[in-house]
Amino acid sequence: MRVVDWYLGLSFGRKIVVGVAAAVSVLLASYFASLLILSPSERGEGAPSQAGTPAPVSSSASASASASSAPAIALKIERARWEGDKAVVEGTWQGDLSSVDCDLWEGGKAEHVVNWWDRSVAAEQSFSERTFSQEFVRAKGKVKDRIDPQGDYKAVCWGQFPGSALTSAAAPIAGRPPG
Repeated sequence: MRVVDWYLGLSFGRKIVVGVAAAVSVLLASYFASLLILSPSERGEGAPSQAGTPAPVSSSASASASASSAPAIALKIERARWEGDKAVVEGTWQGDLSSVDCDLWEGGKAEHVVNWWDRSVAAEQSFSERTFSQEFVRAKGKVKDRIDPQGDYKAVCWGQFPGSALTSAAAPIAGRPPG
C-alpha cells in the first residue's frame, strides 16, 4: 500500500513521468527477455542472423550444448533462372518445415521487392522430397513495376518452421528477363 500512497501523493506532472518510466521499463524488460529466449536459436545451424553479421559465438560448454541440441533447420535455393517470361526458383530444406514463401527482388543501389508478379501463385512444396519451387509469372491487369531486361534480379525465400523458427535464403536469378 505504501507504493500506492506514494504515487497518489505525487503531482500530476510527476505521475506522468512515473507512468512513462514504468512503461519504458516494462518494454525494455520484455525486449531483453526476448533476446535471452531467442539467442540460443541464433547459434543454431541455418538460423537467421543479421545480414552480414556473424552469429554470436560463445566458448562456454552450456552454450555449445544448447546449440547442438537445437534442431537443424536450413533453407537453400538450388537454382534460380529466367525461363522465357517467368522466373523459376527451386530449392531444398532441412528440418520440419511448415511453409515456404518467396519474393522477387530487383537489385542495384535501391534494392526493392518487385510488384510485377502474380502473388496468387504460391510456392509448391514436396514434403516427402523436402523440395520447393516458385514461379514468378507476370500479373494480369495493371502492374506497378516493369521488368527491366538489363536489370539484376534475385529470389529471396523464407522457411517457417514449428516453434516460430524462421530462416531465409537468397540467390541471383540467372539469365536475363524478357525484353
